[in-house]
Amino acid sequence: MPALRLAGRPAPCLAPLAAALLLLAPAAWADSITLHNGDRLTGRVLHMSPSTLTFETTWAGELRIPRYEIRAIETDKPVGVLRERSNRTESMTLGPAPAGQVTLSPEATSPAPVIDGDGSVQAGAPVQAADAGRIAAPASAAVTVPLARVRYLNPRPEESGEGISHEGRVTLAGTFVRGNSTGDRAYAEGDFEARALDWRYALNAKLNRERSDEATTASNWLVGGNFDRFIDERRFGYLRGSLERDRFRDIATRATAGAGLGVQLVETARAKLSLRGGLDAIDVRRIAGPDESWPALGWGANLGYRLDTWPAELFHDQQGFLNLDDPSQVTLRSRSGLRVPFASGLTASLQFNFDWDSQPAPGRRSGDSTWLVGLGYAW
Repeated sequence: MPALRLAGRPAPCLAPLAAALLLLAPAAWADSITLHNGDRLTGRVLHMSPSTLTFETTWAGELRIPRYEIRAIETDKPVGVLRERSNRTESMTLGPAPAGQVTLSPEATSPAPVIDGDGSVQAGAPVQAADAGRIAAPASAAVTVPLARVRYLNPRPEESGEGISHEGRVTLAGTFVRGNSTGDRAYAEGDFEARALDWRYALNAKLNRERSDEATTASNWLVGGNFDRFIDERRFGYLRGSLERDRFRDIATRATAGAGLGVQLVETARAKLSLRGGLDAIDVRRIAGPDESWPALGWGANLGYRLDTWPAELFHDQQGFLNLDDPSQVTLRSRSGLRVPFASGLTASLQFNFDWDSQPAPGRRSGDSTWLVGLGYAW
């Protein structure tokens, strides 16, 4: 029967079957999760923390599912696994297991390590025939453990303690007006943060300058930073400081330095919220008025939230100081707004800056508010 002859090309009757298998292959090679209500989702495991699993699907994008909803997880390829009471991330495939458990299969390594006669290991050395009998024991076999024993999947460096994660952004805004009136405005700000398992530091800076009809109407800058040392997963002690200048508020320099305690209330891929409070020392050098120095009760709040239905992030950052010698004197500075990523790290932002001084220099107003529409780059 010529239709079944396979020499030279596939038999015609097998072609539809081969095409069907090709179409089904992408669905078979996918991670899957099973929920306690019996629902089964296929996609890709992006990250799992002690509270949340981030799962990517073709039909709904990224899903963030509480861990208590998950009965089983399977992956088609190795992922990073950090188990309880372990100090290193292992590359493992998650396989089927009874409800509430997971089978962990270590990723095979090649070539196998070779053990010398003195017991030392030559990691990665090629295996020769003469090495027979001196090859180290193979990697441990698959094990089934409670799913609760898996603390993280694909942990970030600061979660595993095996590295440091960095993130930063730069934002620029400006105007250039020529005609019946003239005016220029330039605003720039930058933020950088590094995070490890038990510490974090952040640096920030901003510069603002405005001119109207050849006269400067605003000129100020600020640099600051903080260092946080975590006591446990949520609580931390901190050191912070800043230096700023604003000649239109009669501030030649204002320096702050302080220390205190903080709490990281939320820290997930979607949201973060931290609060801090402590004691600060304030030193103000005036251009025209008398200098000031006073102790303060200081506080801070940092909020970030990524929206579900729209690729955008809400943010709010605030620092405040209450004069302990004169409680009627309060200084506040804050940034709030919305960032929208649109291409390869580029972002558009709408931002509101508000600075408040309840006892400004003579002839100055208490509050300064600025609306900004800018472009930025984040990494």
